[in-house]
Amino acid sequence: MSAVIEGRNAVLEALRAGAPLTAVLCAGGSEGDSIDEIRRLAAERGVAVRTVSRQVLDERSVRGAHQGVMAEIAQFAYTPLEQVLEGVGERPASLIVVLDHITDEGNLGAVARSAEVAGADALVIPKARSAGIGPAAYKTSAGALAHLPVVREPNVVRVLERLKDAGYWVAGATESASTLVWDAPLEGRLVLVMGSEGSGLSRLVEKACDFLVRLPVAGRVGSLNVAQAATVLAFEWVRRTGGTR
Repeated sequence: MSAVIEGRNAVLEALRAGAPLTAVLCAGGSEGDSIDEIRRLAAERGVAVRTVSRQVLDERSVRGAHQGVMAEIAQFAYTPLEQVLEGVGERPASLIVVLDHITDEGNLGAVARSAEVAGADALVIPKARSAGIGPAAYKTSAGALAHLPVVREPNVVRVLERLKDAGYWVAGATESASTLVWDAPLEGRLVLVMGSEGSGLSRLVEKACDFLVRLPVAGRVGSLNVAQAATVLAFEWVRRTGGTR
């Protein structure tokens, strides 16, 4: 059975972003401006709209909050790393975000959103022990996954070594770093590595980084979540590059 996106706003966002939807399922009797807009956009994009019983949606719902509409999603098409590097070419400024075993799909999507808005060229995730691109990621990415290449590789350390060979500096984000983000060389061709929600960067990945950075903490809570931290770090790169690549 296909993965699904649930809820009127989430389905609208997916349609507007051009996400690879195969069908929209609407409960019989569902009405309103948002449903009309969903039907219109689906027709424009050639996505079939099927009327089903609310029971069918209830049975397929993960969160129980489908609001009378769901969309089925085609399997996500990951991008080969070499294709990303070919697209970047010799450009002096480029940002690639690498996630080291992020297991929360919603966080993955939120990082993708920030990376795309910041002008990143790709997001890299591991194949094992990591969230993939599914309904929750589509929802929190707010359409970014329709525009941002996502690379899925079995070995993060090898990816980092390949990116170094391509002229990138690799920065690992960790609370234990001695260098603050404001003092680190976050410009040019940069790889930003974010660790998992619980344990941070793995030992081998941390060792593969050229330098480590941390965010200053002025409050009583020790850290931001990975999506928030990635946003701050990515936009420090934007500030350094002047918003251009």
